Amino acid sequence: MSRIINQLSSSHRSIRDTALLLLFELSKSQSLSDPIGSVTGGISGLISMKDNSLDEFSSEKVDETLRNLEKFPTNIKLMAEGGLMEPLIRHLTEGSEWMRIEMASYLGEIVIRHDCMAYVAERASPVLVKMVHEGGTFTRKAALKALLQISSHRPNGRTLAEAGAVQVMAEEMFTRTIRDELNDPKAEATKILANICEFGLDLETLQVNAQGYTMNSEYVVYNIIELLKNSTSDESIFSTSLIRILLCLTKSPKSMDTIVSGVKNTEACDTLIYFISSPDEELGAAAIKLLISLSAYMGFTMTERLCKTSDQVANLISSIALTNQIKEKQTLSATFLAKLPHDSLALNTILVNKNTVPKLLQTINHIQSNGTGMSRYASALLEGSVGILVRFTATIYDPQILFLAKLHNFTSVFANLLTQTSSNEVQKLSAIGLEKLSSVSTSLSKPLNIKNKVMKFLHLPKLLSLGPSQKGHLRVCPVHKGACSSQNTFCLVHAKAIEKLLTCLDNENEEVVEAALSAICTLVDDKVDMDRSVRLLIEFNTIRHVLNVVGIHKQESVLHKSFWLMEKLLLKGGEESLSNISQDRSLPAILATASHQWNSETRRIAEKILTHLKKVPNFSAPNYSL
Repeated sequence: MSRIINQLSSSHRSIRDTALLLLFELSKSQSLSDPIGSVTGGISGLISMKDNSLDEFSSEKVDETLRNLEKFPTNIKLMAEGGLMEPLIRHLTEGSEWMRIEMASYLGEIVIRHDCMAYVAERASPVLVKMVHEGGTFTRKAALKALLQISSHRPNGRTLAEAGAVQVMAEEMFTRTIRDELNDPKAEATKILANICEFGLDLETLQVNAQGYTMNSEYVVYNIIELLKNSTSDESIFSTSLIRILLCLTKSPKSMDTIVSGVKNTEACDTLIYFISSPDEELGAAAIKLLISLSAYMGFTMTERLCKTSDQVANLISSIALTNQIKEKQTLSATFLAKLPHDSLALNTILVNKNTVPKLLQTINHIQSNGTGMSRYASALLEGSVGILVRFTATIYDPQILFLAKLHNFTSVFANLLTQTSSNEVQKLSAIGLEKLSSVSTSLSKPLNIKNKVMKFLHLPKLLSLGPSQKGHLRVCPVHKGACSSQNTFCLVHAKAIEKLLTCLDNENEEVVEAALSAICTLVDDKVDMDRSVRLLIEFNTIRHVLNVVGIHKQESVLHKSFWLMEKLLLKGGEESLSNISQDRSLPAILATASHQWNSETRRIAEKILTHLKKVPNFSAPNYSL
């Protein structure tokens, strides 16, 4: 038999045709069909001839031979493995119940070629869905396995939905109570439904039962949350799939409200937090993803539940720890801790007590040294680590955290991050951190015993260049009226952060610009030496940067901060500021628009600037003008 099959690849057509004809005759025999299939390369050789046949005789005999070999199911499986799916699909759709079970089992086992997947999904899905809905234990088990294979190819989601898979899988999840000890149909049905949902179908119109409920209805969402609440980490596939479905549903505002309500008011939140430390990496990652999605709506609830046991916080911290290969869960753990409300002193204290800060700094330094290209997760881990570091600045009033911020020189860390990364998120977070730190600089800055007459004649550039005093490393600050340093008073001047923040104003990202403006504005608040501070900002050409922001960005929060800073520069900057600002020809029109459209506070500031510029808009005219 092997010799005959080997002759199929002969370079002589006469030998090849004779071998094919002999093989065709032998395949008619019931007793010889199986041996032909069992010969290595037998069926794959025939499929190759079918695909590359140059004459009608060969094509016809190959087809007839393969058809004869279908007498044995194992041969059909070998054909499918070779990319010839039609026999398997035909026997699945037309065969006896036993044959359908056999073919469905094969579909669940073999690796379906990518170019065959759409064909298989279209032809097999209706039959398989019907087998799950109407069949017995073995039938349903085989069909679910095949559907799981088909659904794993995401583009098949629509085909499966059109075949009725959503309704049948929902029935398996919510209604059917029979369980097979060797196989849990709920787990497989839930995974199939999760795969379909991730295709990106409109879940608001995806019907799940005859009563008209859709995937995003309260009925479905609350049932999924109920199943999740009662699931365990031992049912990792089932639990992970439930979470994946909820993650898909969070993309709908209506579903998000229902999910937040359901998770917040049940034990589901505790279940998700418990899953963080699951030994199953996929379950842990899915749980954290959902917690991150919900954190903006119920962050304080999560923080409270998380702090009930410091072990879960410790698990998150240990997940972030630097390893040779950065994994997804590291990134997710860092992002989750960074997204939780920053002003939670309880969580921040646990993080401090777990010695988190040195680990974060090590991670940040390592990623910066090696570049974010070291891993596809490196950039996200950097952003998450910086986010956790920033959260401490929200509770800087706490003595323990204040000591830590000084010890590790947070001001320099954030100032350097502004220019050492291309990540908008890192720049935004660093600017936020600098704003929080700078807001307490005045209260930390202490007056020095320097004679007033000496101070009176010191010029501003000299103030900035004063070296360390003999008594210590604190230097006289022109802004905070006393002894300042980057490390001990978080002074932006001595941290050389002003120019870096101004550079961020040229960023196209409005969130980065707004965060940088907020940090700069701390240098002209009511607690500082306004005259000296404005003079300092003018030397850094702040006016030009702010005018650029106003000319480019239209978001009200950005314009509000820009106008506020501009007004301070006008008030204390004298004729120089007035002259520089007046030269911008587009500014009056922008201010007039703001005076007409934005909220009362922004309007008030815009009108005050226009008054300084002696260009007050006439609002009584239908089309107001300057």
